Amino acid sequence: MWVEIGVSRWRCFAVARFSGQARIGVYSNTAVRSTKREPLGPMAHQPCDLFLGEMTIMKLTWLGHAAFHIGVDGADLLIDPFWTGNPTYPTVFEDRLAKVDAIFVTHGHEDHIGDTVRLAKKYGSTVVAQPEICGFVARSGHDKFEEMNTGGTLTLGACEVSMVPAFHSSAIMENGRLVGSSDPVGFILAGGSHTIYHAGDTGIFGDMALIQRIYKPNIGLIPIGDRYTMGPTLAAYACNELLNLETIIPIHWGTFPALSGKPEKFRSLVKRGTVLVMTPGEAAEI
Repeated sequence: MWVEIGVSRWRCFAVARFSGQARIGVYSNTAVRSTKREPLGPMAHQPCDLFLGEMTIMKLTWLGHAAFHIGVDGADLLIDPFWTGNPTYPTVFEDRLAKVDAIFVTHGHEDHIGDTVRLAKKYGSTVVAQPEICGFVARSGHDKFEEMNTGGTLTLGACEVSMVPAFHSSAIMENGRLVGSSDPVGFILAGGSHTIYHAGDTGIFGDMALIQRIYKPNIGLIPIGDRYTMGPTLAAYACNELLNLETIIPIHWGTFPALSGKPEKFRSLVKRGTVLVMTPGEAAEI
């Protein structure tokens, strides 16, 4: 399930749990097929009705940077769809993407909010994010969203979504101009025997141990690129000392030269859990 933790100065992360036996493996990608600041508070929007059945099989496709596609029992989810301008994004992916039920946004930086508005309009997707980002989406002409905030939990059918802390910065930009702000977050997606933790953009912090204790994630999507997030050394320390993940997928690396963190170094330092280094366009089935 998803759970958010209300702790001062925490940011947000994401985790998802799905039923079924773990079957982690990399395979070639198959058919899978930004406005002014809004005031806080509820806004009129269309509800989300995905996840109508018991979730059993999940496929995680890394799309470069922090972007993921998650396929679960016919539902198609995106996290941080930074596609345009992302040199590691597999450009054929969208051509084979038939639908998108929901888009989760960890924070407002352009390399994370990315193509959210365009894709939400194209596919009629529900955007799940903090109120400020949902306001941005609404001002951009899309009224299907679900607001939430750090420490909160949102039920989407058989899935519970929780926002948890991340330590980073965040701003909402449009045409190079600041139009809003929000806190960075991560997500926890839970609905069965697996829990996925998308840490968003973050540095290391001690309360990662509390996230592990409360949500019990067994799959982690962990940034290692350095400079703007944890590098391999701190990310490995987080996995070895604070988290207790079975499968760890390094993210937010290799996109630009400034992201110098290498997955090989990260893997050599991790002593607890298995590191699965993915290539953009490949997927892990769980």
